[in-house]
Amino acid sequence: MNLSQLSQSPLWLRLLIATLATWRLSSLLVNEDGPGKLLRRIRDWAGAYELGDDDEPITSLGKLFACIWCMSVWVGAFLALVAITPFWIVLIPFALSAAAIAIDRWVKIQ
Repeated sequence: MNLSQLSQSPLWLRLLIATLATWRLSSLLVNEDGPGKLLRRIRDWAGAYELGDDDEPITSLGKLFACIWCMSVWVGAFLALVAITPFWIVLIPFALSAAAIAIDRWVKIQ
């Protein structure tokens, strides 16, 4: 299968890949520090660590970067648009990473 054939894959496959990539990218943005703590610094800039009296982030952007459910809506919306273009193949590494993490977690609980 060459690259042009891959870019013409069925929509269901592209959406499955986008689903896994949505989880992976959302998890990266909300939970992980990243190389050189870059993602942590982005969360800090967004206000995810500036908490109010209710122990929740004060700003809307901070709330977004502190909530994987919230983040996944926006990441998913963007990736759904990517999934219907020929550029959807850039999502494959994130989908494979998500699958590898899920398998690793499943193996560890067995």
